[in-house]
Amino acid sequence: MIWNIGLPNNKTRVFLLTVVLLAAMILPAVSLHPSLPSLRLEEGVLFGGLAYCLLKTALYFMKRASVKPWSQDEDRIFNRRRSMERLINIIFIFLITSYIISNIFGVLVKNGSFTMRDVMELVTYLKYYLVLTLALSVRMGEEEWTFLRRSALAGVVFLILFGWLQHLNPLDINHWLTPYFNQNHWEHLILSRPARILGAFDNPNVFGMLTVLILAALTARYFWDEQSMSKGRIPWGLLVLLALVIKLEYLTISRTALLGIALLFSLCCIWAFRRYKRSRAVLIRIAALFLITVILFITAPADFLNRVGEGLDFTSSTSGIGHLERWEMASGSIRESPILGWGTQKTTMTTLVDNEYMLYTRRYGFVGLAAYLSFFLVPWVLAFKALLFVIKKLSYRRFRLHRQRAPSHFSPFRPTNLSGRF
Repeated sequence: MIWNIGLPNNKTRVFLLTVVLLAAMILPAVSLHPSLPSLRLEEGVLFGGLAYCLLKTALYFMKRASVKPWSQDEDRIFNRRRSMERLINIIFIFLITSYIISNIFGVLVKNGSFTMRDVMELVTYLKYYLVLTLALSVRMGEEEWTFLRRSALAGVVFLILFGWLQHLNPLDINHWLTPYFNQNHWEHLILSRPARILGAFDNPNVFGMLTVLILAALTARYFWDEQSMSKGRIPWGLLVLLALVIKLEYLTISRTALLGIALLFSLCCIWAFRRYKRSRAVLIRIAALFLITVILFITAPADFLNRVGEGLDFTSSTSGIGHLERWEMASGSIRESPILGWGTQKTTMTTLVDNEYMLYTRRYGFVGLAAYLSFFLVPWVLAFKALLFVIKKLSYRRFRLHRQRAPSHFSPFRPTNLSGRF
């Protein structure tokens, strides 16, 4: 609600959401102090927008009798989304409550510590909350969706160019960029063999996860293009973009992201195979995507293939053995305090667990893990339900339109009359 009152213009909210998206994708973090986590520009944009909206909200309630900051159309949309925002607010309060209780328990019962680094965890949660509520406040029409999609595409193109610059290192550009990045992770690119590109992030694995998210959107569009699918055409421009992003993930040499790509492509191909009933067009698209993925994998540098092969052998893989040791240590801590956890305790307990679920279970117990996962899963479920509602509404409109245009002998109970129309 605060975004609707502080920023009553829907285009302004779309622009703010786009700035946050692009800042998170293409701008590096800024380190203010060694004891504090790095800050990113999207955080400054979000919290600056929050301060502005709080001020506008205060002024709105002071002059509520004479001021109406949004139109009737947006007022109806606001009322429909109020229940969804209320649910997100409840989950956010649940998450903060679990954080407070776990840290009190960790300090008083487990004799742990609580410092400024632990407080900054709340800033991260608040950032997640602001992004969710900002996205929920946007009325996404065709014009807004086109603007957001093109902006994201521009960010992807920038990351592709920037990643290749890091990989090829023309004019020793990586040493120029060293002061702007976390020194510990920048060594993956400067000193390690094989070099692992980072994009605008501090960690190649984080960049690898972003490439999987980008590939999820591109692959869905690759298979969902009904117009070109019906004509049996292959969207070559989209296929080339998919290949470039796949190669970008290979340059990060993130084995977890590589597994994510394999799972993503498998699920999407199975879905498309069933969705289009084994048509020739979908088989061609699946074959083209598979062929490009295999060619890029086979022609990858030897260092990449060696690192992937080394990760598959857990008996000799230093990375695999390190993962298992950290998981075992975290599991022991979880068994000692499974319900409320140990609190954040960033200064006394390592954050290098290499497993997000185990890390949050160790910190906040299974109750806190449930709150943390709900904070992301519930909005996803709400968005999925909204998508199904839109699809059902569009299908009904098409049915009504077809029925109006059908001849007098048309019967809605004869499925053959609707073949090929949808």
